[in-house]
Amino acid sequence: MLEFQQKRNIKNILYSKFSLVILFLLIIFLAHSTYGIYIKSKLSTEGYDKVKNQYEDLNNRKIALEAEIDRLNSDIGVEEELRSKFNVAKPGETVVVVVDSKNIGKDLVKDTDNNFWEFWNWFR
Repeated sequence: MLEFQQKRNIKNILYSKFSLVILFLLIIFLAHSTYGIYIKSKLSTEGYDKVKNQYEDLNNRKIALEAEIDRLNSDIGVEEELRSKFNVAKPGETVVVVVDSKNIGKDLVKDTDNNFWEFWNWFR
């Protein structure tokens, strides 16, 4: 009989309002901690993806720059670069500059109306 009373006392303690409140608070604390870890995991995954993309972009840029360096280390590459940046020619060659016909003379023509207003401003 004593054994049944002890089991009943343990049940009474476990199912008391106080122990249920403690258990509920423990569950809330664990749920909150789990949610915080989930958020951190999600942020770290996004950060990893961003860094991975940056690494791939930089690696592609490195490959392109190394190819450009190899091109510039050759005589043909240096000549191409000089001809594209500056108007130079080898001895015996001539340089021809082609000008777009739409832009010819626009810089040379002055606006006569502006000249009148500039003249008028002298008298103020």
